[in-house]
Amino acid sequence: MKIVVLVIILQIAVFKTYSQKHESSNLQLNGADSASDAREFQGYLIKLKLGNAEGYGFQLLGDNKVVQHEFKNPLPFSPKGVQKKEDAYKIAQWIINQYVKTGHWENMVPPHVARLLGIQSINK
Repeated sequence: MKIVVLVIILQIAVFKTYSQKHESSNLQLNGADSASDAREFQGYLIKLKLGNAEGYGFQLLGDNKVVQHEFKNPLPFSPKGVQKKEDAYKIAQWIINQYVKTGHWENMVPPHVARLLGIQSINK
């Protein structure tokens, strides 16, 4: 009986170790956490984040501090969210431009603006 319990414990440990390595490698391959996934625009740093099924999101930083909360899906009319990195950057740049013009942060991108920006998520 002790041998059976020992074998089960070892199997659990092996599966747990494998799953942790597998998940971390997936995050490295699919994640948007590298330095190349950040761009500066008008004094703000746009840092991309990869959501699960929601596509790309981003944070806006000024002076290395978050100036606006994390945007997970700024396209509320698109259930899949932003599917391309370039689209996420276009949206972030539009939000920053709106802040410079009006003095307040936009939380969503209206459908007509997304079409003008050529966002692929809504053109399908």
